[in-house]
Amino acid sequence: MKWNLSFTAVLLSGLLLAGCTSTNPGSSSTPSSAPSSSSHLSSQSESSKQDAIPFSDGQSYAVAHLGYQQIEDLDYYVQQYLDSEDIPVHYLSSGDYYLVIPRYSGMELSLYKNDLETSERTLFYHDPDCEPFIIQCNVSDIFSDATIQLTYQGDTVEFSPFISLKNGSLEIGEHGLNLTRTGSGSQSGN
Repeated sequence: MKWNLSFTAVLLSGLLLAGCTSTNPGSSSTPSSAPSSSSHLSSQSESSKQDAIPFSDGQSYAVAHLGYQQIEDLDYYVQQYLDSEDIPVHYLSSGDYYLVIPRYSGMELSLYKNDLETSERTLFYHDPDCEPFIIQCNVSDIFSDATIQLTYQGDTVEFSPFISLKNGSLEIGEHGLNLTRTGSGSQSGN
């Protein structure tokens, strides 16, 4: 009986909080992009699937390589680490797909496109409160055309994800955690 009362109280709290969200007056939502009520309630709970990511000290983000020119295994990452399957995709070039998961809520994202000829970078996308996202980039094997910059409480880290030509491993910088599944479903570290 005690569990039923607690569950009912949590459910009612979630429903009350669901009515408190605001929307932009000019935005429209389609049924395919609108979160289901069950996923909305789970995002209101205290725990998140992202809490299952085994971050170590000094790590600010996690990255998984999803494939070259097509996304593979996204369902696995949604099931293991994400609270929603509605993940934005940023297309910089026709190359590899990477899933990027910021460690902290409230991280600021600046996504830069690096010019192949001049090596200059241009701000491509900015988000003051970054959520997990997918990026397609690196049309060239020898030049990374994306720089991802994450800022949290005044500390900034940046990296350019790429696949090493030496050994085929995912390179994501010293502040990242490699979540890419290997053949047996285990994860490799960076």
